[in-house]
Amino acid sequence: MRWKARSSQGLVRSENQDSWSVNRLARSDGEEAWLAVVADGIGGREGGQIASTLAVQSVVEFFTRSSWNDGPVTLLTEAMNHANASVFQAGSADSSITGMGTTLTCVLVCQDESRAFIGHVGDSRVYIVSFEQIRRVTDDHSVSGELLKRGAITEEDAMNHPNRNVLTAALGTQASLQFSLYEERLLPDDVIVLCTDGLTSLVSAEEIRRTILDCECEDVAGELVNLANSRGGYDNVTVVLLWPEIPDSSHTTRGEAE
Repeated sequence: MRWKARSSQGLVRSENQDSWSVNRLARSDGEEAWLAVVADGIGGREGGQIASTLAVQSVVEFFTRSSWNDGPVTLLTEAMNHANASVFQAGSADSSITGMGTTLTCVLVCQDESRAFIGHVGDSRVYIVSFEQIRRVTDDHSVSGELLKRGAITEEDAMNHPNRNVLTAALGTQASLQFSLYEERLLPDDVIVLCTDGLTSLVSAEEIRRTILDCECEDVAGELVNLANSRGGYDNVTVVLLWPEIPDSSHTTRGEAE
């Protein structure tokens, strides 16, 4: 699988509290899988950076040590809960970072099954570009995201909503975690995009789609980050793009997850 990533502090923030990782995983059945993770920290001066870094590290460590005896959905669930426990315990043990948290979005790609499994909390996002069309997979766990989901506002309204950064769920802020799981059938030439809200608050889905179609793979992540920064760069911005190698024999109509 090809992949590219770029992360930027932006033009306003004093540090980059985003974290990301892409890892090739060896499964016990001899097949391989890929894990991509993005996190956007919240919780003050140091807490956000610590939370996002710890969350990403915890998920990667979980999958690295996994025996793969369970299915992808179970593994993702356990990995998200493991990361939540790690961040919550760290915050509880140090009063200077108590209450820290992070968004966390994980994509587990099983190329042999032509599927992607997604665990998600917060307002980072996953998109899939397929047949030159872009589709958002994840819902934002935020005030504006809830309004958008109910159809009360449009996507453009959500980008400019005064409460667009107010999260309704995050990882590490409580002992128990509520998060979303998604399963997507992948088709040949699909592109998977993971990104933090530093991108989506300034760059529309249509602009993401057009940039992916117009640019070389090597340049897409950088072009998207540069576009966000050219519009003010008010937040940290991270973009991870995946080009899974899906065989043509898997070419079927995408439907509901099984």
